[in-house]
Amino acid sequence: MDEDRKKIIQYALQFDIHDIHTYSGYKGGLLVKITTRSPQVVDQIEKFALSIPAVEEVAVKKNHLMQFEIFCVTKDNNVYELKLK
Repeated sequence: MDEDRKKIIQYALQFDIHDIHTYSGYKGGLLVKITTRSPQVVDQIEKFALSIPAVEEVAVKKNHLMQFEIFCVTKDNNVYELKLK
């Protein structure tokens, strides 16, 4: 696992969270998904993740169980994207 994703996970573990998952997304994206019920935790994690230069995007979704899902996306430099003309 790359150092940037480790930093996000270590930071998130300081808060009241329910779950953390890591995924390999399509187009070479690496995802960290963090689940919590606290909007304050969402704000803190989102600010921290966006301060890391390798993080391309942070998305927040509220699911039907009243939980917030935070998705932090970093690029995997070992995967090449196909260019369509």
